[in-house]
Amino acid sequence: MARPKKDPAMRMNTDLRIPLTTEQKEIIVEATKAEPEGMAAWARNLLLSAARQKISKRADETEKV
Repeated sequence: MARPKKDPAMRMNTDLRIPLTTEQKEIIVEATKAEPEGMAAWARNLLLSAARQKISKRADETEKV
């Protein structure tokens, strides 16, 4: 049986390349070995969470001025 089609809004259609040293990549690979969704999903969730927090903090600081 074929997988159902993804919601077009959830289709990943671009890449974000991040240069790393071999040691940095090894650390990330080790940290994500047990991640069921894999390294890319783990990194995506982490980066998006950090980005949203930074935007929210920046907006809060702008409101105080």
